[in-house]
Amino acid sequence: MRRTRIVGTIGPASDDEASIRALLRAGLNVARLNYSHGSLEDKSSLIRRLRKISDEEGIPLGLLADLPGPKLRLGRFEETLDLRSGDRLIFHCGRENGRDVTPDMRSSAELLGDSSPVEREFTTHHTPVPYAGLSSDLQTDDPVLLADGIVRLIVEVPANGPGKTVVLRVVDGGKITERKGINVPGTVVRLPSIGEKDKLALEHALSHEIDFIAVSYVRTPEDLYPAKDAVKAAGRHTPVIAKIEHPSALKQLDEILDQIDGVMVARGDLGVEVPLEELPFAQERILNGAMARGIPAIVATQVLESMIENPVPTRAEVMDIANGIRQGASALMLSGETAVGAHPITTVETMSRIASKVDLQIAGVKTPISSTKYLSTRALAHAAVVLADEVEADHLLVCTEHCTAARLASGYRPPFTVIAITDRERAVRRSTLLRGVDSVLVEEAPRSRDTIQNALSLLFTSGRIKSGDLVVTTSGSPLAISGSTSTIRLLRIGDEGKISNSY
Repeated sequence: MRRTRIVGTIGPASDDEASIRALLRAGLNVARLNYSHGSLEDKSSLIRRLRKISDEEGIPLGLLADLPGPKLRLGRFEETLDLRSGDRLIFHCGRENGRDVTPDMRSSAELLGDSSPVEREFTTHHTPVPYAGLSSDLQTDDPVLLADGIVRLIVEVPANGPGKTVVLRVVDGGKITERKGINVPGTVVRLPSIGEKDKLALEHALSHEIDFIAVSYVRTPEDLYPAKDAVKAAGRHTPVIAKIEHPSALKQLDEILDQIDGVMVARGDLGVEVPLEELPFAQERILNGAMARGIPAIVATQVLESMIENPVPTRAEVMDIANGIRQGASALMLSGETAVGAHPITTVETMSRIASKVDLQIAGVKTPISSTKYLSTRALAHAAVVLADEVEADHLLVCTEHCTAARLASGYRPPFTVIAITDRERAVRRSTLLRGVDSVLVEEAPRSRDTIQNALSLLFTSGRIKSGDLVVTTSGSPLAISGSTSTIRLLRIGDEGKISNSY
């Protein structure tokens, strides 16, 4: 099986039943639901559709809820603004819609506080910015970037107060439309990590038993607390994933990684907020930190960007995928490629082929997991991986209730398949983000050996194991799945998937 996992954003180009079915067959493992767009009612319908098709196809599919987060965006306006170098752009902070903006009719010289009566040769544009506090955060000469850094501006006349106008000068121009992202490198914007829209999205995701929660624009460990508290209050064990896309997060990276169940290298905003030449090292730092803790790591943004329009990737994109996998990425994420692109199915097929080939060519990473709170489970997972490696086992079978033991075994990047044995569908779905982890759903028997045998029979019938295979298993005792992991077995598979020998 392909070890590297594929996360794909579901959007207008891929949310119909036929496309979802084709994406699953092409190799999609996790469907990303972007809560920045669309209504909650639409999300409810999409979740039902995704799970229905996953059940019909017999292919596990994880669902990832990506919260909007404190992302700064322009407001809504109908026209396209063509900004040219030297033009001025006026932010009307605290305004949602262009119709609420009254352009300042003073001359450009007056607007800029210039006593000269000579009119400057530039155009003044106006745009709403919903976040009123931005006018308090920006100071003279602060850089401001729009549309993923394509348009660059500098603050010329600050406001020094909330809900006011800020005058910016265009340094590098370009065309912008409504709802484009705003980045302010070097400025910590005082937006709450979980706003009202995030709270509604989080409540909706948890009520629909979404498999993963991604918290956007994490800057400090404290930014994760509202989501973690909401998960706990709901009585769930939903993994929380931190999206690293702000320089402040890199300053407290270890503390953030200690708080989470997974991490995403969100290279879009991160690549805008930090100098481009520092981005490769930032990605490597994040992936190394994730591997040290045995948590999954997703590399996101512009992975196969050219395939939004073209049916084949660039050579540079293929190399980027290979490098991400070699550095330790558990999964690679497609955004616009599958959400709005012209070739969503072909993109997933292409990603699957590339990742499968790279997976075959790289050896397992031997760096031990050094930082995790599950000390006893980690020790047993490590012992099982070492044993399976030494005897050249074909598979490692891990009995698990919440997928923790399977995650830790996967963290050692073993050269063989890890198969999670569980009696919980949510654990099956959580395995979809773990590198090199397959899963099988069984009913837990009173004796652990019987549970393992039932799983082996199902795996044999589905062709995932065969007679003569050597497998290592970890389990609880006497209950294999719900009991604390305590037992390691070495088994030979006989006819019909029956255990022939124990060592």
